[in-house]
Amino acid sequence: MRHLALIVATLALSGPAVAAALDPAALRTAGDWRLSEVGGKVACTLTLTREASFSGYALKAPLACRRAFPALKGVAAWALDEKGGIVLTDAHALPIVTFPAAQAGAPYEAKSPDGRTWRLDPLKADGTPAGPDTPPAEKPVPAG
Repeated sequence: MRHLALIVATLALSGPAVAAALDPAALRTAGDWRLSEVGGKVACTLTLTREASFSGYALKAPLACRRAFPALKGVAAWALDEKGGIVLTDAHALPIVTFPAAQAGAPYEAKSPDGRTWRLDPLKADGTPAGPDTPPAEKPVPAG
């Protein structure tokens, strides 16, 4: 009986992560993105990974990025909403910022929790902004 309870608990906790791992739109969105403040001078690179997380996918942001954009300190994951927007969430799966789906070729833009406007652009493998309809660059996965 104890093993059955453990199995049920494990399946309940992994449900959203398993569903997220199968989302082709999210898999196309994964990669490196340039986060900047509209009209600002600071920018950094966020990595939207394909690694399943409790509320979508894991997000990697360097410490310098989290310092430059304080609202990112609590970001733990990312996911796509039902309209194709990119949602950055905290460790409790609560949204911190949502970038509504952008027009083809346009960057994602959203109001941050502190009222500033953030822009999110996909990056090519060389670190430069990607053009219209170009998916973000993916980091190579180590073999083995």
